[in-house]
Amino acid sequence: IIPQGAPGQAGSDKIPQGVPGRGSASPVVSSADPPSPWPLTQPCLRLIAGLVGWSLTLCVGTYGLFAPRILGYAQPQLSVTYSVGAAVTVLTQVTFPRIVTRLGEHVAASLGLGVLALGLSGFSLVVSTPAHQALYMLCRVGTGVADTSVATLVAGSSCGAAARSHNLALIASTRAAARIVTPLVSGVLFSRSCGWRLAPGALPYLANAALALCLVPL
Repeated sequence: IIPQGAPGQAGSDKIPQGVPGRGSASPVVSSADPPSPWPLTQPCLRLIAGLVGWSLTLCVGTYGLFAPRILGYAQPQLSVTYSVGAAVTVLTQVTFPRIVTRLGEHVAASLGLGVLALGLSGFSLVVSTPAHQALYMLCRVGTGVADTSVATLVAGSSCGAAARSHNLALIASTRAAARIVTPLVSGVLFSRSCGWRLAPGALPYLANAALALCLVPL
């Protein structure tokens, strides 16, 4: 009679690993599935994408009304502002991987929204030229960070390639819808606030900045 253990080894009472002995319970296999994302993750990201799209409308389309009327900008000044702002946004998106490496996607998105809110509210309230232009460029930096962060978070929080493609397509559709709707909303808010003694024409910018601050915790 060979004792229980490895065959051929008398007196050995060791049970080979992975083979349950008589009367022993079956080994429990740990299946650590990744936690499912919050059901409202993608709708919240689409909301942020729409808000960032609105801020771009304010920085380009509505600013063409704001700067000549409130600041007295001529077309050359407006064109230079647009060109430098676009370059700042592109440069921000080029350096975005370094920002994500240092801060992470969630912190980068929150930081982008905060900088966006600061820039929008700042340049709509400050009309002195050096400070106004600096705050405008700060807003374009926040726009670049927030916009790219949203796309990164959408891809990272999607379960599978099919869901990722679907969610990225919805983000693109949200941005397109923002480009259609927000010029009308911005124009109405701008016209209603042009007669203000304090901060004339700043209503659409302050509204977008307030919404951006509300979305920072998300």
